[in-house]
Amino acid sequence: MLWSYIKSHLRDFRKDDRGTITAEAVIMFPSLFACVIAMVVFFDAFRNQSINVKANYTIADAVSREDQYITNTYINNMWRVHRFLTSSPTLTRLRVSVIRYDAADDSHEVVWSRAKGGGSNYTRKPLSQIGLTAAEVPVMPDGEILIVVQTGVDYAPNFSIGLESFSFENVTFTRPRWSPRNLCFSSDGSPDNAICPAHTPNT
Repeated sequence: MLWSYIKSHLRDFRKDDRGTITAEAVIMFPSLFACVIAMVVFFDAFRNQSINVKANYTIADAVSREDQYITNTYINNMWRVHRFLTSSPTLTRLRVSVIRYDAADDSHEVVWSRAKGGGSNYTRKPLSQIGLTAAEVPVMPDGEILIVVQTGVDYAPNFSIGLESFSFENVTFTRPRWSPRNLCFSSDGSPDNAICPAHTPNT
């Protein structure tokens, strides 16, 4: 009689699907929470990368449309635009350069390069001075000039998931759309101080 009673209750216990999943929840919740946090961090990182790329393109496009001398004030304002577009809590970096290709020497010359947020300014220097190699530059005909916009934004994840802080670095090459002064740089906007590609008049 007792054995029948025990077997009956064991049978009922085996078939009973009532109850809670507290144990399973305790086991799975930390993993699920970590996955959600990881998705948030990676989404934010890709979002910031996209913003930096678009900011870089915006500045390159603006410079390519310029029909006057590029001045110190202009470069400062472009840097301010970049900082506004990226909304970065840290100091952003911007370098605007004009390079020229010489087919006779098969070489690229940095005609002028101006940096904001860190870095040196260059005039008539090799391509390596701005951290680029010839293999990274698009194919250029003899005497062609290109605008090079390099930007950098530091990024620190909001949560620690094993992703360390790093920098988004972007480079854009753009041809001038129309520039009667061939994108010369003049610190004060005067022809006397203009730095222009070779064989190009300063006026």
